[in-house]
Amino acid sequence: MEHIKLLDKSRNYEVMDLWLRTTTKDNSFVEPDFWQTHYDLIKKQYINGNDIFAYMEDDKILAFVCVSDDNRIAGLFVDPAYQNIGIGKKLIDFLKSEYSLLHIEIYAKNRKALSFSTKSGFLIDGAKRHPYNNEVMYTMIWRE
Repeated sequence: MEHIKLLDKSRNYEVMDLWLRTTTKDNSFVEPDFWQTHYDLIKKQYINGNDIFAYMEDDKILAFVCVSDDNRIAGLFVDPAYQNIGIGKKLIDFLKSEYSLLHIEIYAKNRKALSFSTKSGFLIDGAKRHPYNNEVMYTMIWRE
C-alpha cells in the first residue's frame, strides 16, 4: 500500500542513499564527485534540520521531499526506477494541501525539474549562482 508520511529521522541513511542516486542521475551537468564531496554538508543542512515527507510503498521509500521551517523545499527526489509515474506530483499536491506558500531552487540546466515545477504552479522569481559549484539556479515560488 502506498502513502505519504512524515519520516522518522532513523531512516536518514535510506534518504541519503536515495538522494545521492537521484541527484547524480538528474544533475549530470555537475561534476560527479561534487555530490560525494558534499554528502555530509547536504545531510547536515538539508536532511537533518528539515521535515521529510516520504512517499512509501510497503515501507519502502520511493520518494521524499524536504521542507524547512520557512517553507523552502530543500529537494524532491524520486527513485529513478519510479520516476515519471506521478509520485512527484503526489508529493507536491500533498505539500500544497499543508502549506499556503512554498519556495524551491532549481538548477537552470535541469530542464526536467524546471518543467515539472512550472507545471506544478511554481513561478520563477529570481536567479542566483550556487555557492559551491557556481551553477545558475532559479528561485521559484508557489502561492495558494
